[in-house]
Amino acid sequence: MIFESINEIEEDPDKFNSYYTKLYEVCNDLPYDFRSRLRYLRECMGYTREKLEEKSNISVQTIKQIEINSNRGYTVSTILALCIGMNLPPELSFELMRKSDYNIETSSSICNCVYCYVLRNMYDLSINDVNNFLNNIGIEPLTGDNLRK
Repeated sequence: MIFESINEIEEDPDKFNSYYTKLYEVCNDLPYDFRSRLRYLRECMGYTREKLEEKSNISVQTIKQIEINSNRGYTVSTILALCIGMNLPPELSFELMRKSDYNIETSSSICNCVYCYVLRNMYDLSINDVNNFLNNIGIEPLTGDNLRK
């Protein structure tokens, strides 16, 4: 993984500068379309599709289809699970989300407000931790055996 957790960089100015330099470089090189952007971010974060399946509970086949098949749809919860699975920093998660045509930042629904909170504050947790949090506040988990695509 190319990014340390935010807790690791807060106390060290050199790590902080390095973190944001890397973040700037990745943001600057992001492909324009969603599918290419997803693949680029997955590879930048050092994940194979198989490893991302383990971390996101989204099947390898679904990840592959989303990355390469322009006719393959996806849900906002799938994208969120992939962001959490990759432990994407919030800046990258929101960049990916914007390209997906799901604009959770401007929606006034409680669910989208919670999703924004998750991407900003829980990105370094496991998908199971995030799903437990969502379940505890009455929002359907992002993934799980009954949700696996």
